Amino acid sequence: MISDEMRRRIAALNRRDLKHADEVSEAEGQVEPEVRSARGERRAPDPGELRVMAAASDARLHLSLDEVAQGEEIHTPAGTFLLIDQTVQEVLRGGGRAFGARYERAIGALHEGNVPHDPYDTFHSLIDARAEDVIYVDIETTGLTAGTPLFLIGVLGHFNGDLRVVQLLARDYTEEAASLSHFVTMLDASQVIVSFNGKSYDLPYIRDRCLFMGVPFRLRQAHIDMLHVGRRIWGRQLPNCKLQTLEQYICRRTRQGDIPGAEIPNAYHRFVKSGNAVQMRDILHHNALDLLTTTEVLLRVLEGKVYL
Repeated sequence: MISDEMRRRIAALNRRDLKHADEVSEAEGQVEPEVRSARGERRAPDPGELRVMAAASDARLHLSLDEVAQGEEIHTPAGTFLLIDQTVQEVLRGGGRAFGARYERAIGALHEGNVPHDPYDTFHSLIDARAEDVIYVDIETTGLTAGTPLFLIGVLGHFNGDLRVVQLLARDYTEEAASLSHFVTMLDASQVIVSFNGKSYDLPYIRDRCLFMGVPFRLRQAHIDMLHVGRRIWGRQLPNCKLQTLEQYICRRTRQGDIPGAEIPNAYHRFVKSGNAVQMRDILHHNALDLLTTTEVLLRVLEGKVYL
């Protein structure tokens, strides 16, 4: 027979467990709202859906990479990596169709040989380029110097008839060489690169990591760096010319639930160590938005929408 004292102890434990369960449930609801497919099956939110960024300390929420990213494992002579391929419509969820139409109009108008709002001939290389010859590049790394691994290369471009965001993800440190090797093939097929601070950071970083990994690398493409363009046009009008500042003032939008860039390296290390892809979802979304904002800043300039 259980004594009265033992019953009191069991009741106290039950109350404590229920209180803890309620707190965890509330926290998980804030971090990862439940999303269901048309069949009622639970699925991870798409990268374009609004959601609150997952906290690194949330030990109760665990998602596999398959739950946060629909990708294809690519095999190369250098190894394997994960290729994630989405249309802009899938990333933006609602605004992608209009964005794609704007892009095609702006790039198509350049083929007439007249590049407006371009006193420095910055965009002259786009005149003879087809839409599929232009790629936008943004990377995510584990540090600020090329002595630390690169784990994600984002490429926005016109592939297979659509404007798409293609992300090359090294799921651990051993897959970096394979992702670099595949990117080089995409680079070789292009004529123009567009980036944001890519002349000083992204492309030199890729070059140095290729050298370290023994991956052949040759940069022959014209390169348009929108950071330089932004500084020339808005440098005296804005607090700074960081990408998210241009996003706010020029593109007229702000991000919801974005992971700060400074937190990305440690978030990736945690993913490699634990396999929990909660924050990888946020990193992939951050990278896709960087690509889209870089593209939209270019469109704003080509359309003459440069006034604050």
